[in-house]
Amino acid sequence: DYVLAVTAPATAPSVALGGVVAGDVVSRVYVYTWVTEFDEESEPSPASDELDWQPGNTVTLSDIEAVPGGRNITKQRFYRTQTGYLGTYLYFIAERAASSSDFIDDVAPDAFAEPLPSADWNPPPDDLEGLVNMPGGLMAAFVGKELYFCEPWRPHAWPEKYILTTDAAIVGLGAIGLTLVVLTETDAYVVVGSDPSVMQMVKVEENLPCTNARGIVDLGFAIAYPSNDGLAAVRSDGSASLVTRQLFNRDDWLKHGPSTMIGSQIGGLYAAFYNTVDELGDRRAGLMQISVGDASFLLRSATIANAAYFDHRTSGLYFLEDETSEIRRFDHPLGSRRQMSWTSKPFILSNPTNFGAVLVEGEDNVEEEAILRVEAERETVTAANQVIIDDDGVGGTFGGGPVADFTFAGDNLAELPDPLVYALVSVYADGRAVRSIVRFNEAQRLPSGFKAKEWQVAITGNVRIERVTLGETMEDLEQAPTT
Repeated sequence: DYVLAVTAPATAPSVALGGVVAGDVVSRVYVYTWVTEFDEESEPSPASDELDWQPGNTVTLSDIEAVPGGRNITKQRFYRTQTGYLGTYLYFIAERAASSSDFIDDVAPDAFAEPLPSADWNPPPDDLEGLVNMPGGLMAAFVGKELYFCEPWRPHAWPEKYILTTDAAIVGLGAIGLTLVVLTETDAYVVVGSDPSVMQMVKVEENLPCTNARGIVDLGFAIAYPSNDGLAAVRSDGSASLVTRQLFNRDDWLKHGPSTMIGSQIGGLYAAFYNTVDELGDRRAGLMQISVGDASFLLRSATIANAAYFDHRTSGLYFLEDETSEIRRFDHPLGSRRQMSWTSKPFILSNPTNFGAVLVEGEDNVEEEAILRVEAERETVTAANQVIIDDDGVGGTFGGGPVADFTFAGDNLAELPDPLVYALVSVYADGRAVRSIVRFNEAQRLPSGFKAKEWQVAITGNVRIERVTLGETMEDLEQAPTT
């Protein structure tokens, strides 16, 4: 571990005058600081006693503390007061290798340099948490209701003069450009500014408390997080919304355990791993992918994870698989495809209608390499199953093995991967299936001779379907928007 704070000297240096003097008397005070190998400077020591200096005097500083360990402190800087037209302040006079030996100030009265920069560079609190990066060398973090900012480009210094306070305990932070989103147990805030001395904090006028720090995800254009009523999102302009308003009611959302969700992202979608037990004692576990854009939609997967990480370099979602120590990549580009299923909402028309044409647009060209990879995997599984069959180890005979050894009516054989190119698009009218389509990217006719008020589409398969368009006639499909 590398401690963030640079400990300041705790005691003032002792000062003593020497030399033959003559001339005007000037009052002086001294301090010194520690400096690390990364040029991180501590707060100054307490000020020395004031002394009356005259030309010809030397000043000896003694009782300097021993160099602290564990923070790679390599240097020591000395400052003394100097009076100018702006008043009296501490100015740099010398730097030396870090030491507890005496220091003799024989620097000329007019040879001072820059003013002391670290006078209020307070070290970060021990319980500082929720660290996020912002532009301009800024970092933000919090303790309880207090929001902290570091000195620009000085992550070891967290001046207390920059603290902003919220009404409730802070749960987590997210940064979008110069906007910092502050999520608390009751409300969200946006803080805007390019320098910690001018930060402006405004409460978001939406009742969207954050229930879970692990669920906070920076999607680039918004900070998304689980709230009591659904997935919430705050954007850089300060606007906030309940993303899942059309997908879940409050009760259904709470059954997924938002207070324990593990948030991540994939393909621009919010990814929520959930694993909980509802009020009836039923386990609910899996992965939801939720669109935070203008059109909200939901994708589900049976994948269960105990931890997740999104790697921006590869755009890959990596997760720790439940009940194992395996780290896997979700939807790996080189992985075998798994079957998906999706059902649209029912589209209820004002008047019964017959849709006579349909166009399914989707993936109909798969690389040969992908086909060969799936075929090889199927051959490997088939060979492994054959070994089990030859050894008479299929199992599955009722009562032929210990209870709970395998699924009831199951066996010991591995399941073959799905064929690579497969999709079935079913069209329903008033709850009845009227046509199933397996060909893509060409208009096809639907049965005629009836009208229906409620229409719905269901898709199963393992290839990407981009869009399904229904029209009363073939001409309607030609005139449909292209986006």
